[in-house]
Amino acid sequence: MELPGLKTFLVPVDGGEASRRAKRYAIGLAKQCGGKVVLFHALSLVSARISPEDRKKINMREMERISKVLRLYEDGCREAGVMFKTVIGHGAPADAIVDAARANRCDMIIMGSGGATGVRKFLGSLSDRVSARSSAPVVVVGDECACANSCGESCLRRLGFAPVPNLQNDMCTC
Repeated sequence: MELPGLKTFLVPVDGGEASRRAKRYAIGLAKQCGGKVVLFHALSLVSARISPEDRKKINMREMERISKVLRLYEDGCREAGVMFKTVIGHGAPADAIVDAARANRCDMIIMGSGGATGVRKFLGSLSDRVSARSSAPVVVVGDECACANSCGESCLRRLGFAPVPNLQNDMCTC
């Protein structure tokens, strides 16, 4: 099935469960419409008060950590037969995500939701900031069913509607 205008999906990656859910959703969507996934990570800004040598060490440790995660995500794209590209950016996460989506001509940004609580609920989440700044649509993937891939009856009971035909089932690994 062709989905008009939707071919390139940006997935911000931090290695948490929320980004894993977003990756699974993006792979399923890209597979369904013959699209491509852009896996993106923004290296955090490091305080200027830290020496240049220490900043370099911090960035190297972060790159080592996120490289392992990105390799796993790339493997998931390969196994699904989905084209992908990996991009590393710098800066404040919301701005870096929007800039990466624009630079890579992404038709949609797919992010996971960690569930806002406390101060984050009051100040707004990263997905709130991205959607406010992005000209591309932002899809926020929430919690999944117990089978972890939105394919089963528990989704129907919990959500009150059937999952999108073939999209979630194509992502199912159980």
